Amino acid sequence: MSKKRNRNHQILLEMKKIYYPLDIQNSDKYLDWMGWPITSENMPSYHHIEKVSSLKSKNEYDGATIENGAYLGTQSHQVLHYIEQIDKKLYEAWNYVFLLINKMRCYPIDDIWRMIDNLNNITIKTIEENNERKTRR
Repeated sequence: MSKKRNRNHQILLEMKKIYYPLDIQNSDKYLDWMGWPITSENMPSYHHIEKVSSLKSKNEYDGATIENGAYLGTQSHQVLHYIEQIDKKLYEAWNYVFLLINKMRCYPIDDIWRMIDNLNNITIKTIEENNERKTRR
């Protein structure tokens, strides 16, 4: 495992301890920060909230810290990066929610889950509209 990948893995383990109590880790509420279930097909992955290239001072870990990270699954992480390409404001809204979760340093409260649900609805609509535009070409 590369040094960077190992660091991201260590941070994910720390984030899991902070944000997911054991009773949640073993329940149907074990969701990533986009509301997707963590499963063997959607394993945890680390998302840099602020891009490494935009960080003022890069450290040896390429900006991988708990404060700059979001706990996503591999599938939702792919969707997020797709959204980044087609709707920057929506991508920024997701990152804002991730920052809120980090500031709370606990499992997301109901208000945050409502924000996540809203963003998921917007995300689905945005992807569908983008796909429709592509097929009309």
